[in-house]
Amino acid sequence: MVRNVLATTCLLAGVTAGFLSADTAFADAGTKESLLIQALRAESARHDDQAAELLNQAHALDPFDLTPLLALGRLSLRNGATEEAAEFFRAALAIEGDNRDARRGLADAFVDLDRADDALVVYDTLISQDAGDGHAWNGKGLALDLAGRHDEAQAAFKAALAVIPDDPEVLANLALSRTLAEAPAEGPDTSDTVTLALNADTEVAGAIIVQPNTVGRDP
Repeated sequence: MVRNVLATTCLLAGVTAGFLSADTAFADAGTKESLLIQALRAESARHDDQAAELLNQAHALDPFDLTPLLALGRLSLRNGATEEAAEFFRAALAIEGDNRDARRGLADAFVDLDRADDALVVYDTLISQDAGDGHAWNGKGLALDLAGRHDEAQAAFKAALAVIPDDPEVLANLALSRTLAEAPAEGPDTSDTVTLALNADTEVAGAIIVQPNTVGRDP
């Protein structure tokens, strides 16, 4: 009799613990989703410090969720914290090695860091997986311009336009590449000019881009 009572008590305790654990998980999930929604609103309103704080809280709740990491990477990239952005994208790739958004973000960070060769490796990987990725073609063009390979850059921009015709950012990048190609061979360093084009999302695209996609990344 006593043995049966003890067994029943232990069983009930285990079931109760299971319910509590499930309730906690659901609560955490709800909290994380709420934080992500609030972060998106803050980012859209350009309240970047608030958005970063909310995203960090969401990341702390679930360190293996890519959404906060990618959003933090984009936010850092938009605000010029390029090294930090690269670390967020690397962290995302450590979790999901073939994630295209993380790869694209890392390549974009490499361009902003004037690491053209590293950027080209990543863009070529993206294009080899999907030749119809116009945004990757656009990014490759910018990396090629950064490396002084303007003819190849213009070919990449044209490939991008074949996928996303009349895209104002790609058209502006193509025009800039032609200007750079016509510049004197021993003129001043043009890397800053290219970097400015990367970061001038509001002027080049004519609109605010929520994702810091200075080279035409997907939102």
